[in-house]
Amino acid sequence: MTDLELPERFADIKRLPSLPHDVHQVVKALSDDNLDYARLAKILAGHATISSRLIALANSAWFNNSSEPVTSLERTCLKLGLNIVRGVGIGLAVMKPFNIRDCRSFDIKRYWISTMLVAHAARALADELAAERGNEHLPQTVHTGGILHNIGLLCMADIMPEETHQALRFKQANPELDLNQALRKLLHTDYCEVGAHLTISWGIPEALVAIIRYHRNPGYQGSYWRQAALVGAATHMVGSVFDDKETWPVAAFEKLSISPACQAEIFADLQSQYLKTQELAKVLFP
Repeated sequence: MTDLELPERFADIKRLPSLPHDVHQVVKALSDDNLDYARLAKILAGHATISSRLIALANSAWFNNSSEPVTSLERTCLKLGLNIVRGVGIGLAVMKPFNIRDCRSFDIKRYWISTMLVAHAARALADELAAERGNEHLPQTVHTGGILHNIGLLCMADIMPEETHQALRFKQANPELDLNQALRKLLHTDYCEVGAHLTISWGIPEALVAIIRYHRNPGYQGSYWRQAALVGAATHMVGSVFDDKETWPVAAFEKLSISPACQAEIFADLQSQYLKTQELAKVLFP
């Protein structure tokens, strides 16, 4: 996965944001399928920013309908649940190395909502395949892959803030284009390529790199095609939710053999998650 042709600013690994060791450790730990609440709280205790935002989330109206405040990490984890803590924790951790303030059109809340919804939908779709194929690690892998799928956009907003701003504006002016088409037209690369290049430099597992690079490539037939296809299908569903559409591209599901009825059920759940995730974003990014 090293055959990437990138603009010079991305090709030089020394110019890429580095993943601090403590962040690498928290991402690895939160991806463990065998986590329990006590161990989860212990892991988060060393990450003040992540912990404070999770505690704020646990005390928000969506999760705390009592007058008793949530003040401990273990109670926070119990209140939010493993999946939300994992998703929010990994998402906040991988955002830490990036400075996106100079990219004027970058909408951090939209980015966050999209990331969380793709991870949620990918896991739900994988659950349908996991029961059939006995791959118990597949749901967690694609959940993490969903969180990371568009990390290349963060990197572009950091390294090329003005150019990325112009590409985002170009996308807004040309809604018939998807974001990668707009990025490629102006910057000659896209967030899939940049994200793959970045995560290779970070030493992220190959399955996750493949998801990041190929989730928008229906022709990919490599070792991790199923993982990439699940996240790709999830991105199409989430795109339909953002655009307020009731349909999504059928081609995204052709290789996955997930029934239309199951797709419809997951999409309906995704629509309900959309409002909730918007509210979570307001708490996390006030």
